[in-house]
Amino acid sequence: MQVWMNGRFYDQDKAVIPVTDRGFLLGDGFFETMRAHKGNIAWLAAHMERLARHADVLKLPTDLLPDAEDVASIVQTLFAEVRDDDAIVRLTVSRGSGERGLLPPSKPKPTILISVTPFVPVDPNMGLSLCTSQKIRRNAWSVAGSIKSLNYLDNIAAKQEVTSYGGDDAIILSSDGDVAETSVANIFGIQGETLWTPDERTGILCGLARSYVLEWAEKSGVDVKFSSKKPEMLREFDAVFTANALQGLRAVGKVDGEKVGVPAKTFFTELALKMGASLCNGIVI
Repeated sequence: MQVWMNGRFYDQDKAVIPVTDRGFLLGDGFFETMRAHKGNIAWLAAHMERLARHADVLKLPTDLLPDAEDVASIVQTLFAEVRDDDAIVRLTVSRGSGERGLLPPSKPKPTILISVTPFVPVDPNMGLSLCTSQKIRRNAWSVAGSIKSLNYLDNIAAKQEVTSYGGDDAIILSSDGDVAETSVANIFGIQGETLWTPDERTGILCGLARSYVLEWAEKSGVDVKFSSKKPEMLREFDAVFTANALQGLRAVGKVDGEKVGVPAKTFFTELALKMGASLCNGIVI
């Protein structure tokens, strides 16, 4: 498989970064993971807008980033080696090399990498088993937590922890002990015709799929609540599901070993089909 890095295509085993790269040494950078279908990236404009916001947070000039048209063209080239219809596109930005120490260079030369990996979509009705992490908490004041930072240690540690419990993914709590998100997705609950999701103040990364769901709810006249919930309160919902821009929606079957409601009895099916079509067809959110 080939990758694209800093203006050139390479075989992936020949693409290298210098040992002074701050992304490698300090996690000084960010990334986007995007869904592509037959070479076309879903929600590309929204992903590129978020990439620019991440750059602003880290004070990296946005004119150093590739534009959406270039990314689309690069992915079309890389997709030629993918035998499946669906793939994951990862666009990684490191601030690049710098002198030793925390302060970044005044004139950064970022390392920018784009890779494409085959992806098999998952049936949204296949219930996830979520377990609550006892070790990791979201920090609403964390810069790294507010963007898709190259430092993913909290997410890695939470996933490792709940895998040992037999879970598929981790419920990560806020510093107050309320449900925030999973290690890779935002979380929702359905009660009758009302939708619930954690408030931004819990320290979550507000994903593009979360935005899609909330915009759909507004257009459909579905009431949305943002109240605080403890993990055990998730079992009171008619259904629980997760959302991210790769897998779309995923029903939750268990929370901490206890069964939760069946999403098929709610508006989940309609919403899952709409988002699935959007991810395949690149419909703008």
